[in-house]
Amino acid sequence: MNTKEPLWTWIPNVRLNDLYFEKPYAEFEAFIADKYYVNYSEELADADEEEEVTYESDSEGGFFSFIEKTYLFVSAEIWSNLYYKGQNLIGLTPKELKVVLGVDDLRWNNKYGCYDSDELSATFWIENKIVEAISMS
Repeated sequence: MNTKEPLWTWIPNVRLNDLYFEKPYAEFEAFIADKYYVNYSEELADADEEEEVTYESDSEGGFFSFIEKTYLFVSAEIWSNLYYKGQNLIGLTPKELKVVLGVDDLRWNNKYGCYDSDELSATFWIENKIVEAISMS
């Protein structure tokens, strides 16, 4: 029996597969080996703060951000497949999304064309009346 989770499986505020939010990722170097570097954040005013680095993977359909020196996983944006409780959220209509997520705090952001959820720490990007991408932290 195959019990492996699909790529990407999301548990809000906890993890994205084996990337745990706000936790160092021990396999950082192996994880970024097939991804390309997108950008460095601007120099931070507080020298004690560490810089965030972002990597992109076209094959895995996402952006992944970490704190540079500690490999702390900060956030991701997925546009390929993102599974929540076994359901792929990419391609759902907003109505279907609300049913699957079962949260009360989805708010429409007219300026950016997305739904935001503080409870899930996520943004659901809508294009052509379906979920095109999801940002999470």
